[in-house]
Amino acid sequence: MSLIKTLVIIVSYNGGEWIEECLNGVLNSSIPVELIVIDNCSTDGTVEFIKSNFKNVLLFEQKENLGFGKANNIGMSYALRQNADFVFLLNQDAFVEKYTIEKLIEISSKHPDYGIISPIQLDYSGELLEHYFYKFMANNTTKSFYSDFVLSNAIKKIYDVPFIQAASWLIPINTLKKIGGFDPIFFHYGEDDNYCQRVLYHNLKIGVAPGVSIRHDSNVAPKPVMLLFSDFYYAHYVRQLYIKYGDLNYNFSATNIKIEKNKTYKLIFIGVVSFNFFKIKGGVKQLFVLNKCVKKINSSRKINSTINSNYISS
Repeated sequence: MSLIKTLVIIVSYNGGEWIEECLNGVLNSSIPVELIVIDNCSTDGTVEFIKSNFKNVLLFEQKENLGFGKANNIGMSYALRQNADFVFLLNQDAFVEKYTIEKLIEISSKHPDYGIISPIQLDYSGELLEHYFYKFMANNTTKSFYSDFVLSNAIKKIYDVPFIQAASWLIPINTLKKIGGFDPIFFHYGEDDNYCQRVLYHNLKIGVAPGVSIRHDSNVAPKPVMLLFSDFYYAHYVRQLYIKYGDLNYNFSATNIKIEKNKTYKLIFIGVVSFNFFKIKGGVKQLFVLNKCVKKINSSRKINSTINSNYISS
């Protein structure tokens, strides 16, 4: 196991609350790993703390917040250049146990058809499942996961899932060479949906290993109010378009575009008949946004359908 080269990538952004515990957990792993931090221009002293207390951590300081995906791509590119065997993506607010990474590598080595393997994600206390992990695993596609535990069935070494959030992913280097990095059309949220879609499209599996766990101090914030045609509204609209139509497992055609345009035409029509210029103006802007998204989606799908280290080639 010690001959396997594993690179742990942590993207930090104002993570002073967690960074010490997070880094110490990785450095206390049962196998040697190389640890790099990509800092997205933190302003809370995170960078200074790492420099002073973790001199053996390779730190990539960014001059702006690149977002989750682009920052991770920097680490993935480095992993390719270093001929790593595995990369392990870990959130700054997540904490591995001593044998987490070693066990995941053992499972991955026995199941090379999996492009991503995640441990069980617990909350910070370690006594409950993490909120989002619970939600993702509580659907029909993963029914056997909970059923086996509740019914005292034999627990599998790995459970297939269509998606798992990127708080802690073990990725074999061959996945990076085949799939590439995160699509840069996503800034924050949605990039892991898209990556999982691409993994499945290229005939790799995604799995959760129930015998391995991390703790994740995720923040379950209340959903902000989405005001019609606000900046938040358009950001959400764009992200949902990218997630839905960037999915290579489904066709994206002129019919899909027509459906989306008709939804917006309906908004504009309602604005016209009610003399609501706010809705007319907002609907016209939404059409403009949609047309820009269509161009980016078509480009994204073309790139992502190819087998290559897209977005992270050195």
